[in-house]
Amino acid sequence: MIVDCHFHVDETMLTLDKMMESMEHHHIAKTVLISPMNETMFEVESTFQHNLQRLFRILILHVPTVGLKIYDGLVTDGKLNLYGNAYKVLTEPNNKVVEEAITRFPDRFLGWATVNPLLHESIEEVKRYLEKPGFVGVKAHPFMHQYSIQTLDPVAEMCEKLGKPMIIHLSAEKDSYKYLPENYPDLKLIYAHAGLPFWKNLWKYISNKPNVYVDTSSDYLNPSIVKQTVKALGYEKVLYGCDGPYGMTKFNEYDYAEKKSWIKQLPITDSEKECILGKNFLQLIGGTE
Repeated sequence: MIVDCHFHVDETMLTLDKMMESMEHHHIAKTVLISPMNETMFEVESTFQHNLQRLFRILILHVPTVGLKIYDGLVTDGKLNLYGNAYKVLTEPNNKVVEEAITRFPDRFLGWATVNPLLHESIEEVKRYLEKPGFVGVKAHPFMHQYSIQTLDPVAEMCEKLGKPMIIHLSAEKDSYKYLPENYPDLKLIYAHAGLPFWKNLWKYISNKPNVYVDTSSDYLNPSIVKQTVKALGYEKVLYGCDGPYGMTKFNEYDYAEKKSWIKQLPITDSEKECILGKNFLQLIGGTE
């Protein structure tokens, strides 16, 4: 069973019906949905953009002091700045759209309840959503919502007590990837985008942390980085995800094949690939195939 553990609901980019059609075509059994993080954002297909992405990956991997400064400047004044464009960050999570998608397709969708801990009512809302059918854990975004990792204390404490995982897109805050594992050792954690922006240091740190995983989502990554991630951590700590519909260039045209191929072409056994593609995540949430 293939499970995409990281995908956003944004029907201004990709309708649920089209998403279901694509999931069927690519044999994706379930997708774990997240509310949109920013306003509609289609990418422009250009050599310049691809070269910028390549340079950014090189800097994060090999010159992290420079890469982290660039990364830290991508979100300013409530906007995500990419390739000369600015997109409004959505500060109030819209978990309702995730709930509606689960209600419509309960056999195919699960959900992350997104929290912005800077809003007290958001924390209370997440508690309610975790009691609703299909919601498996909490999504937090210190990068987009611009807060210190310590701000997640009440959410982390709650998730640890409930046995619910958190999936987190980290900011550039120094050593922030260490804070939750050290203060909530029983908390199940997924660091999105292979642990961006701390890749190599994060992989080394979490290699002996049994409750900490990474996913392979987003165009921040490429096949080489996914391969390095699996080599550093082993297949048991890696989860398949896409981060769609971000990365699209046209309405209703999302290509699942690319990120799925990153797993399929890994130099590991088919059974190990199956773990990354779904078994690891199902085990993490206590589910079955």
